Amino acid sequence: MSYHHNNHHRHRDNYRLPGKRFPDRWSIYDNVGRDIDGTRFVPFKTPLDSSFFHGKDMPEELQFSVRSLMEMAKGANKQIGLVVDLTNTDRYYKKTEWADHGVKYLKLNCPGHEVNEREDLVQDFIKAVKEFVEDPENEGKLVGVHCTHGLNRTGYLICRYMIDIDGYTAADAISRFEYYRGHPMEREHYKVSLYEAELRKNQKKEVSKDPEDVVESKDSEDVASKDPEDVKEEEK
Repeated sequence: MSYHHNNHHRHRDNYRLPGKRFPDRWSIYDNVGRDIDGTRFVPFKTPLDSSFFHGKDMPEELQFSVRSLMEMAKGANKQIGLVVDLTNTDRYYKKTEWADHGVKYLKLNCPGHEVNEREDLVQDFIKAVKEFVEDPENEGKLVGVHCTHGLNRTGYLICRYMIDIDGYTAADAISRFEYYRGHPMEREHYKVSLYEAELRKNQKKEVSKDPEDVVESKDSEDVASKDPEDVKEEEK
């Protein structure tokens, strides 16, 4: 999906007055990443209602809204079918705007800095995305995910899905997310938690080996432990 870079505005976070104040550091991040190859995800920072841009001397191409995102998707011949909003507020835009564009919307209130401690939110996210991508009616449609900057909470949950469901290693998931988002994840404790999630998954694999393998192994042990004369008797 095509997207706009904000690199030449990285140090311009001064579009705050007059009018509504932007989220802190919002304007220094690229509006949208590219859809992550091998997945259905496209990460982006939170769109803002048009009222945030009133009276601000901000280039129109940097005024990021639900409408402008949908126009970008259309221009790239892509379709966003589901948006997961991870911000812990409802003040940035009207959620009904997604329905106006035929997009399903899911709100998961994620407090900053601690989504890795909220396994309930992780599982809600995974369940919703999995159901969406497995529905044949949604074939080819993208899953848009955003928090305030589309970086840390967004990155953590997308990477958890990639690790838990798609089978990526934590290193590969993080690397791919950062490459396609265009920014590195900033919360180191999130990255540590992703490696821990991969470790837990691998440990579960070891515990839940194929029951037939376990039975076969047990039968072999039983035979090996029997007296040879008993084995001969059973074979008669």
